[in-house]
Amino acid sequence: MGLNNNHGGNIYEAARKYCLREEEILDFSSNINPLGISNKVFRALKDNLKDVVKYPDSDSAKLREAIGKYHSINPENIIVGNGATELIHYIPRMLISKKVLIPVPTFSEYEAASIASGAKVKYLRLKEDSGFGLDEKALNKALNSVDMFFLCNPNNPTGQLLPKKSVIKIADSAEKRGVVIVLDEVFIDYNEKESLISDAVKIKNLIVLRAFTKFFAMPGLRLGYLAANSLLIKRLNERRPPWPVNSLAQAAGIISLSDKAYIKDGISYVKKESGFLLKELSKIDGLLPFPSSTNFILVKIKNDGINVKKLYNILAKKGILIRDCSNFALSERFFRIAVKKRDKNKRLLNELRNIFAEY
Repeated sequence: MGLNNNHGGNIYEAARKYCLREEEILDFSSNINPLGISNKVFRALKDNLKDVVKYPDSDSAKLREAIGKYHSINPENIIVGNGATELIHYIPRMLISKKVLIPVPTFSEYEAASIASGAKVKYLRLKEDSGFGLDEKALNKALNSVDMFFLCNPNNPTGQLLPKKSVIKIADSAEKRGVVIVLDEVFIDYNEKESLISDAVKIKNLIVLRAFTKFFAMPGLRLGYLAANSLLIKRLNERRPPWPVNSLAQAAGIISLSDKAYIKDGISYVKKESGFLLKELSKIDGLLPFPSSTNFILVKIKNDGINVKKLYNILAKKGILIRDCSNFALSERFFRIAVKKRDKNKRLLNELRNIFAEY
């Protein structure tokens, strides 16, 4: 299908193109916790700056212990990496996948990683008229001819969340066919009870991916991890490079998982603001927002007089970035916005109301 590999959050390119200062850009294209980085983590980063003169722990032992405690799993069943995307590229290469199934629309790095590893890619089209849900019958048929299946839950960019029982059913179906499931739960922090990370250590064909990037607001530190059963962990660890995670990222990860107040506040704030944004977007003539279970909302432009590229340019000139979703194998009528703080959400809503009053 050839998904475009561009991502959101490129404020540097936008600043150059639209003659803006980076600090004045309001970035709705990047799905980062609107509360920003935890104050405890910020202090930990400053306190640990002195350690950059030393090599980091190559095993990330203390970080894996913290992750294991957080999810109630054995640290030996955890691998950490330089962001979830590094692990996405690492998995099909190490497991020598030959044919990979990817639903579309979804995160483009699954395709990029599969192709880079030499695998052939098979696509499962998610239909708009069913809210971009997975068709169980079509999925089971598609699983017959692959050895790996990437599943993003909640899905990016649709925001749709499959309940835990449904994903377990998919994992059972895949196991019967000898298919490894790579379950990307990078956006599941707002619905932790639906996570399968504690189940991954028991299910022989399941790898669960998580990251500190989105919920813990640390995209610049690059920190992700995966959990799986012991046999898969052994295979994935065979040729791991040394020092995959820097010392500051390790320190930040440990502290962030212990900041219970920050975690509680982040979940509560995003759920409230997501509801507000969805309600207000629904009132704008010409826009159709899709319900979301996480910190972003997929929106369709209904009017014929404007597409997402035109909308992007209009907003970018005003210092506001949205995520063009045409590179998710969607048409030029779809865009995604992150949930931010109320004042910023109101500014975007006002601009959208003014734009669509003219179209």
